[in-house]
Formats: sequence, structure tokens, C-alpha cells
Amino acid sequence: MRVNRPLFLPLAIMVVCTIIASLLFVGAFIAWLAEVFGSLKLPCLIVGAFMAIIAATVYSVTLKSYFSQIENELSVVYTVARVVRSWINWAATVIGVKESEDAEN
Repeated sequence: MRVNRPLFLPLAIMVVCTIIASLLFVGAFIAWLAEVFGSLKLPCLIVGAFMAIIAATVYSVTLKSYFSQIENELSVVYTVARVVRSWINWAATVIGVKESEDAEN
């Protein structure tokens, strides 16, 4: 017998715990590097640069193509909206609601 259990709450708890664990790991790693180097600034710069490299890699590998696809879809939506607007303007001119642009010039 299959039991229907909510999926959202366990998934949310897992995500929150993963974020907390990651923050604790980074904090402990920085503290350890601070003991090794004798300074807190250098480990923060090293870990920050490493995280920036990871973020840039993730963006270039996965998110760049996704954002490009969204940009293409928005371009199509804009083109369709422009065509529909021209049809509406044409229909308004034909039924006499709007004067034609040629008559104004």
C-alpha cells in the first residue's frame, strides 16, 4: 500500500540543513586557514576567490545557455506583441476608431 506523504517539508528541511552545513564548513575551513597563515584576511581572500571561480564556472557551464534560451523566448514574445499591436492599430483604423497615421501627416 502506497502512503501519500508531503514532499515539500522534508525537501525544505534538507535544503536548509545543507545550507547551514555548507556555511559551517566554510567557516571552519577559514578558521583553520587563519591558524595556518596567522592572518584572517588571506584565508578570506583565498576562499572568496575559490567561491567566485566556482560561481563563474557554474554560470558558464549551465546557466548561460538557460539565460540565452530565455532571451530568445522573450524576443519571440516581443515580436508577437508588436505584430498584434500593429493588427489592433490597423483594425482601429479600418473601423474608424483611430485616424490613420497617413492622414495626420
